[in-house]
Amino acid sequence: MVLQRGVMKDYFKYGLLMRINTEISTNSLMITGLWKTQEFFEQAREKYGNKFVSEVREMSCIVTIFDGPSEVDKAKNIDYSNFNEF
Repeated sequence: MVLQRGVMKDYFKYGLLMRINTEISTNSLMITGLWKTQEFFEQAREKYGNKFVSEVREMSCIVTIFDGPSEVDKAKNIDYSNFNEF
């Protein structure tokens, strides 16, 4: 996750609103990114995507990327002050 965090700092400059990492098992990680628009996602993937994918593959990891429209619901009373911010 540390490698992923470094790259994500760049993604926040390109419209990434939120990133969620879920450790499925000791060698499997699911990363979900919420982007301002599809266009911002495409710009970030074009600029940084190959860097991230190549670094992860150097560690013998398999990378699969899916994208599509998302719907987000959030509770009105959530205190976001304990979330990591970049």
